[in-house]
Amino acid sequence: MRYSVTGATGLLGNNIVRNLLKNGHQVRVAVRKSSSLTPLQGLDVEIIKGKLGEVESTRRLVEGTDGLIHAAGLIWFGKTQQQLSHEINVAASLALGRQCARLGKRMVFVSSTDALAAGSKTQPANETCLEPAKCEAAYVVSKRQAESALLRLTESDALDLVIVNPSLFFGPWDWKPSSGKMILALTEKFLPMAPSGGISVGDARNIAAGILAAMQRGSSGQRYVLAGDNVSYLQLWRKIAGLVKRRGPITAMRTPMKKILSVGGDFYTRVTKSETEINSEALRLGACWNFYDSSKAVNELGYDPGNYETALRDSWNWLVENGYSLNKKKANA
Repeated sequence: MRYSVTGATGLLGNNIVRNLLKNGHQVRVAVRKSSSLTPLQGLDVEIIKGKLGEVESTRRLVEGTDGLIHAAGLIWFGKTQQQLSHEINVAASLALGRQCARLGKRMVFVSSTDALAAGSKTQPANETCLEPAKCEAAYVVSKRQAESALLRLTESDALDLVIVNPSLFFGPWDWKPSSGKMILALTEKFLPMAPSGGISVGDARNIAAGILAAMQRGSSGQRYVLAGDNVSYLQLWRKIAGLVKRRGPITAMRTPMKKILSVGGDFYTRVTKSETEINSEALRLGACWNFYDSSKAVNELGYDPGNYETALRDSWNWLVENGYSLNKKKANA
C-alpha cells in the first residue's frame, strides 16, 4: 500500500513514516520548501514540497495513494497565534479533507486529546467526553474546530475520515525537539514546582502503530483516543529528573502561585506583544487532569498503550546520542 503523511519531520510524523516503511508500505511525505530533510535521511520516501492547503500541493500529495495520514500541525498553548493556528490546523486540514473526498481516499486526522474535555483524577475521559473545552489556547481551539469541520465534510462530501486523539508522547526521532524539550529543560535547571494537574503519557512508536491500525481498521466517522499511562505532572517531572540525574521538583504548583504567574505572563504579553510559554491558558491546561482511557482503540484497533517510562528512557537516550541540549544540537533539525 502507498500512504501519504504530513508532519513527517516531527516526532510523531517521523515515527509514523518509519512504522509504515517497517511494515512494507510505500510512503509519500509532504514538507515545506524551507524544511530540513535531515529527519528523512536514509528513508525510502517520495517527497512532495509545497504548502499545505494549496490545491495543487494537496492534489499531488493525495493522488495515487491509498490514504492520507495528516499529522502536521501548529502547537501553541497560549492566547496568541489564533489566526495562524486556524490557517494551519483548520483551513489546511479542511483542504486536505476535500481533496481526499474528491479522490475517494481515506483520511486519518491526527488530532489531540486536548481537543476533548479533561478527565478527573479518578475518572479518565474518553472519545465521548467533548465538553467543556479545557481552555482557549490556540491549539485547543483550532484542533476542536478542525475536528468539527472535517466531521461535517463526512456528511456533505462523504469523506472517509478517522480521527485519532493522541495524548502527550515521548520517544526517539524527536528532531525539533518537541516533547523532548521537557526533558531537556529539566537537565538545564532546577524547577521547584510542577504543574498541579496530570497528563496521559504515551510512546510515539506505539501511537504511530495505532494510527496505522486506524487507517486499516478504524470505523469511518469515529474518534480513537491513543493515550498512555495517567500520571501527575509532579510524578512525570520527578521521573524525568531521576532519569537525567537532576534534582526533581519539590511540590505541585499551588493556586496562589498559578494566579501570580498567570497575571505576570499575560501582562508581559500585553507589554511586549510577545507571548511566552508561561501564560494563563498554558497554566490553566496544566491544572487539568488530562487523564484518558484508550479502551476503544485497544478493543477495536489492537492498540498497545506501551509504557511511559520506556518512552522517556528511549527519548532521553536518543537525544543524548544525537548531541541535543536545550540551546544547541549537533544534528540539523
